[in-house]
Amino acid sequence: MNRKRMKTTRRRARRRPRSAPGPRSRGRGDDDMELNPAVQKQLDQIAKLPAAARAGIAGALVVLIAVGYYLMMWQGANQQLTQMRAQELELQRKLSEVRSIAANINEFEAEIDNLELKLQKVVRQLPNKKEIEVLLTDISNAGKMAGVEIKSFSRRAEIIHGFYAEVPIDLTLTGNYHNIARFFDLLAGLPRIVNMGSVNVTVAKDSMEETILNVKGTATTFRFVGGDKRA
Repeated sequence: MNRKRMKTTRRRARRRPRSAPGPRSRGRGDDDMELNPAVQKQLDQIAKLPAAARAGIAGALVVLIAVGYYLMMWQGANQQLTQMRAQELELQRKLSEVRSIAANINEFEAEIDNLELKLQKVVRQLPNKKEIEVLLTDISNAGKMAGVEIKSFSRRAEIIHGFYAEVPIDLTLTGNYHNIARFFDLLAGLPRIVNMGSVNVTVAKDSMEETILNVKGTATTFRFVGGDKRA
């Protein structure tokens, strides 16, 4: 029995004694979770307060968070409301313009009809390419009727202006003052538009009976470029 007790004692002596539990070594993750000492101190102080005080502090924090959230949401809603008001003002302005046009639509339509009638009237006074030759004959006949002598009659290159073209015609004629004045009057009375410009007048003969004048100028008529299809 004594030998058995000695063996048991030796076995117990060989066993390593257990170390007393101590503080656990912190890893890298625990170091990251450490709070600021000042904050930790305040938390410790709060933890030492009575339950009622801690509840009051918690309630105040909840109120502050709620107020901050409300202010953030209100600011966003206020900005959105401002944008909506600006859009509303712009829509009201456009609506006012549309209403103004709608109120005067009859007046606008009447004005458009009036302008179209004037355009048709002007277009009718513009000869087309085929009628321009007839107009040149009319100018020559007007000279004969007025008693003037047309010495030269030369058509120059046309000048295009959109739906119409200028047709310049160089004229040289001779006659007394009254005959030349009658010729210009006949040109103005033609159904087609003929403007007399750039006139140069010189005295060809001056006697007791009459004074003969030489006139050089450019008569300008107009031709419709759109062809024969007119209203």
